[in-house]
Amino acid sequence: MTRKHQLDGLKQLSGLQFRAAQAEMAELLRRESALRQNLEQLIQSKSRQAQASRQSDDAALIAGADIRWHQWVDQRRATINAELAQVLALKASCRVKLKRAFGRDQVTQTLHDQTVQSQKRTLQRKQDYES
Repeated sequence: MTRKHQLDGLKQLSGLQFRAAQAEMAELLRRESALRQNLEQLIQSKSRQAQASRQSDDAALIAGADIRWHQWVDQRRATINAELAQVLALKASCRVKLKRAFGRDQVTQTLHDQTVQSQKRTLQRKQDYES
């Protein structure tokens, strides 16, 4: 197997690893965005409910039935914040993996390109010498 063939395989492998790391990061970013959006919706919903309860004469609100809903919102926010913390930790480790994969991909691309150029120069020299 020639050096060029070895570098071709290495180039493909590093490209696949880089794209896999990119896909993993994209998924983590999507999850982070969804969690942040859920948090924002809960916060907005809670504030709308608080404003409505101040302006309403609803018997259920006056009796305190909304307390359970507020407790549920707080519990849900805590759960989402925990999930968000996990995603952010995964994102940090994925960022390291992505940087490493990018570096490897760039190095193999450069090595491959240098090898191809070297082979072209060698072939050109042979042709010049033979003519």
